[in-house]
Amino acid sequence: MPAPLRALRAGASAALSTTLGALLPCPACGARRAGRMGLCTRCRRRACRPQRRGEALWLGPYAGPLGRAVRALKYRGATRLAGWLGERLAREVADAGWRPSVVCAVPLHPSRRRRRGYDQAWLLASGTAAALGVPCRPLLERRRATPSQASLSRAARLRNVAGAFRSDPVPGARVLLVDDVLTTGATAAACREALLEAGASLVRVAVVARSERSPAASPAATPPHVPLRGRPAGRS
Repeated sequence: MPAPLRALRAGASAALSTTLGALLPCPACGARRAGRMGLCTRCRRRACRPQRRGEALWLGPYAGPLGRAVRALKYRGATRLAGWLGERLAREVADAGWRPSVVCAVPLHPSRRRRRGYDQAWLLASGTAAALGVPCRPLLERRRATPSQASLSRAARLRNVAGAFRSDPVPGARVLLVDDVLTTGATAAACREALLEAGASLVRVAVVARSERSPAASPAATPPHVPLRGRPAGRS
């Protein structure tokens, strides 16, 4: 098939997918149509309560409409949500006065990515980078598969991800690390360490949601590599 025809076919397929997706129920409430953004207007208005602590920011708690949106993206294939969520992350990054030179994602292990069919953090990072007008690069590699962090304590999470990541060389780069959920900060801290060892001059973290269900997720328990003490989101 000639390249122009393949491009036309791909564009038509994407347009059809977007149109059909807009007619689906909102994954956060199920009561209204999702619309082109992937969430209904009401849920978009209610979803985000941005916060910033030190070198990390997030759009809101891993609960309510935002939590349901993240779970839909992560587990139910609602990849259309990544564009809007990435744009919202980019807005908060800009409002904070952060000026990253490159965006990267916390990577899934290849085996988990094959099972899921996509990497939700990479989709979020791509959307964030596009809105900021900076490159998105797959800088990090997960050296080994790690057990799910969901039921682990902070100490166990730190052990679980210790040495799990390596980074491509990034001399002098100001890196924005993107992920879907922040709990204790153990994974972000391990990624940050790998990026700094690879030459990054600064690593900041932007995630969609922060889990507030576990006492281990409190600011005092967060690893010092991802400091969360500070003021609410705003310009630095």
